[in-house]
Amino acid sequence: MNKKLIAIFATTTVLLLATAAGWSQMLARVHGKCTDPDGKPMAGITVEFVNQETGQKYPLKADNKGEFNTIAIVPGKYTVNLVQDSKIIHYYKDIPVTLSEEGTNLDFDLQKEVREAQKNPEYQKKTVEQVKENAKITTLNKMLTDARTAEQAGNWQQAIQTMNDAIAIDATHDVIWAHLGDAELGAGSTATTKDDATPHFQKAIDAYKKAIDMVEKTPAPTDKKGAAADNKTTLGKYHNNLGQAYAKTGQPKEALDEYTTAAQDDPPNASMYYFNAGATLTNQATKETDSSTKQKEIDDANAAFDKAIEAKPDYAEAYYQKGINLTSKATIDKSGKMVAAPGTIEAFNKYLELEPDGKHAEEAKGLIEGFGATVTTTYKKAKVTPPAKK
Repeated sequence: MNKKLIAIFATTTVLLLATAAGWSQMLARVHGKCTDPDGKPMAGITVEFVNQETGQKYPLKADNKGEFNTIAIVPGKYTVNLVQDSKIIHYYKDIPVTLSEEGTNLDFDLQKEVREAQKNPEYQKKTVEQVKENAKITTLNKMLTDARTAEQAGNWQQAIQTMNDAIAIDATHDVIWAHLGDAELGAGSTATTKDDATPHFQKAIDAYKKAIDMVEKTPAPTDKKGAAADNKTTLGKYHNNLGQAYAKTGQPKEALDEYTTAAQDDPPNASMYYFNAGATLTNQATKETDSSTKQKEIDDANAAFDKAIEAKPDYAEAYYQKGINLTSKATIDKSGKMVAAPGTIEAFNKYLELEPDGKHAEEAKGLIEGFGATVTTTYKKAKVTPPAKK
């Protein structure tokens, strides 16, 4: 075999699965108006949207007319705080923000709230309960933020403890269970031995299942027009990460089922889910000793990469990994020359077309040339600046 091919094959590593915690999403528009108990515009008040799933905050400043507007908020379910002089004077829970052409219109009328209080003697009691609930939500949101900070620093045990403490306060929020799963998955992935990793992965599986079950059993909130908000994106993310946990524990069938479900639930992100399915099958093939089974898993992996490409035609990484898998089907002709399987060179050239300076660019170019083919894209080798003369 060509030495260049041997060298590149030797550096091929197990594929990493893509997490679903921070994918790019379409952003929604939100606009509305705030009026005080006298019916006057609440000029300068801060309308703070707090995502009940992620804890992410979007503080919006009302203008002189009490109106606020943004075109950059992630769809989801929110707690909305009306903040004046750094204090929350009122809040609204389970406010849905959805994608629509006209945007989500939200008017917060405190005069109406006063009228409701005058009609309903129980209103004051309800208000006190809301204040207590709001304080609890604020605490939980801070714990979610602290856990994410710990995860980013690689302090997985701290993140796990924080999420367990949050569950002790209120175990009814799917997002807390999902973040516990993320922390356990991270702890298992960085463990030094299988014995240390396995318990974390199993706890991640249990946490993600809990989160999925809670979402499926909770009716989706409705907007002012009575339209139900969509929980499918959330379910897609949870099923994807559950698939990761299954893949980590050597359960590829269960992992593939979860990725397929994720793609069905959340078509806009189907490319990532199908890529993870391909990665799981590829990783499984590297461990397989039976040649026929190995080739079937590689074929199935490439079918998944094809689905990822169909969902996202510019998915460069999927083209590259498909090309890598196809190299296993290379043959040797009578002259001893390596002959690439159909589609191999095309996959690598497409990768180079999409990412001429990508992390696999040199390997893709080397494989194309190793098979005696020609790079047909605009890919050029990076120039090396010579050291300055002394």
